[in-house]
Amino acid sequence: MTVLAIGATSLALLMVLIWMVSLSLRKQRLENEKKARDAAYRSAVARAREQERQERLLKAESGDIPTLLYLAKEAERSSPREALHWYKQAALLDNVTAMYGILRIMEKMGEDKVLREQANFWRAAIAACNGDNDARFEVGQALIQGRGVERDAEKGTKLVEKTANEGNLEAMHYMGRWSNSHENLNSNNKEAFRWFTRAAKHNSAAAQIELGHCYLNGIGTRSSQLKACYWYERAAEQGHPEGMYYAGEAWRGCGKAGDALAYIWLFMAAHFGFNQARQARDAAASAIGVDVVVGLQAIAKPIQKKLELGSVNRHAIIKALNKLYKRPHYFPNQEENSAAKVAESAAPTLDEQHVESGLVNEPQAPTENVNLNVSNVDDSESVTVEFNQSEPSVNHDSSTNLNLDFSQPMR
Repeated sequence: MTVLAIGATSLALLMVLIWMVSLSLRKQRLENEKKARDAAYRSAVARAREQERQERLLKAESGDIPTLLYLAKEAERSSPREALHWYKQAALLDNVTAMYGILRIMEKMGEDKVLREQANFWRAAIAACNGDNDARFEVGQALIQGRGVERDAEKGTKLVEKTANEGNLEAMHYMGRWSNSHENLNSNNKEAFRWFTRAAKHNSAAAQIELGHCYLNGIGTRSSQLKACYWYERAAEQGHPEGMYYAGEAWRGCGKAGDALAYIWLFMAAHFGFNQARQARDAAASAIGVDVVVGLQAIAKPIQKKLELGSVNRHAIIKALNKLYKRPHYFPNQEENSAAKVAESAAPTLDEQHVESGLVNEPQAPTENVNLNVSNVDDSESVTVEFNQSEPSVNHDSSTNLNLDFSQPMR
């Protein structure tokens, strides 16, 4: 009996042991299965997320703004540079929210020279999107030059052109310069000439000088020294020293009267601080002689004073010099041309060949006392020039025997 009892007990213990081992194995199997399911689930979720991200990336690359903003916002805390990338993509599509996001991240990243330039660009872009035309012009220039943003000349040109078409003179002038720039793959001299003409007729002195260059060098139009001189002098009448300088340089070598006109303009350009004019003025003086220089200074100094006061009307100086030197005259439209012919009927009608070959048989400079009266001159009124033959010399003092009255302000 005892042996049987021990055997039964041993068998029971063995069975319990087997049962415990089987439970342990089952638990382990279940845990492994759970782990496998969890791993499969995580893998499936990861694949789904990756697929979703790839779809988002595809939509973002195609320019979907909500997706771009989502990716930027998602990355802003963990990866500011990645967020900056997505914000820039959206901002380049003119999204103002993205532009503000760029500025926010740049403020957190600290400022260096590059970041400051980029921040300035996006501030201007925000202003442009809010209707600021000057800011739009600034953004267009930055895109053309690649300043603070990746270069996009095509988009920048469209922005500048839009601003120019709305009447911004600086934008018109810029379009002229960009149209014949060697950096512009679509450069067009005729377009440059068209923009300079448009800005010049709106009284932009800088564009008038550029238009003078076009006529003098035959850029986008037929070469014409007569028209070049006119536009240089239009800029000069506004008190622009560079215009005076180029007017003087254009007249140099065009006969005695041309040298006299050159000296007058170069003398005034030097007076107003254009350094290049000093050497050119001295060279022009050596070509015409000291006695004549004194007389020319007597003409130039009163004009200087009126220019300093800003009281010179359009065409006042040009018409006075036309009359004084009986030089060829040109005005850019038919009405002005007709008025000029009536006003200056005493002057011979000369074509451009007289200018281009030199103003021959013209007086070098008036050596008599001069009474030059330009009063209330506009585009339709006459100019009076009188010579007093009673005195053979010209007084060195410009205020003596010389009366210039430019009584109407520049328009």
